[in-house]
Amino acid sequence: MSSARTSLVVAAACLAALAAGVAVFLLRPGAAPEQVGTIPATANEQAPASAMLTDLDGRAFTLADYKGKLVIVNFWATWCAPCLHEIPVLVKMQERYAARGFQLIGPAVDDIEEARRAAPGLKFNYPVAVGSPEAMLDLMTQLGNEQGGLPFSVVIAPDGRVLERQLGEYSEIELAALIEENLPQ
Repeated sequence: MSSARTSLVVAAACLAALAAGVAVFLLRPGAAPEQVGTIPATANEQAPASAMLTDLDGRAFTLADYKGKLVIVNFWATWCAPCLHEIPVLVKMQERYAARGFQLIGPAVDDIEEARRAAPGLKFNYPVAVGSPEAMLDLMTQLGNEQGGLPFSVVIAPDGRVLERQLGEYSEIELAALIEENLPQ
């Protein structure tokens, strides 16, 4: 088989696998398109401040380390196209608002080595948390993502309250407005 034909067959197989994955996700019991988007927090809901995370360099940290800042915890994976599409917007927001009390944290729901390989090309300017995919999924569930979909973000106020959750990508405009509205005074 020629290399062009082999590439075409591999590309077709990848597209078929992607379509099957999307179908399984969307057609599973209880799934509905309206489940993607903003998920409001309950009144005075607190983020799990003591949740331990480890960055790409092996340093441990907790959400409590960022108390006093507006924090967005954005779960992503190297195999998640919407995640990879959203990351440049997140990098831009971190750059724009860091000096005003904003902090992004990006737990990778992925193999640690895959996340390490991808990180330089994604140009992260915020901490990327790594651990076993199971541990990251557990944290994601603890933060309110019962579905397990990605990307998934949790917005945490400077006082530690969960403000909202977002299943799916934020647009640059809506994310900038959300940050501006909730930055520490």
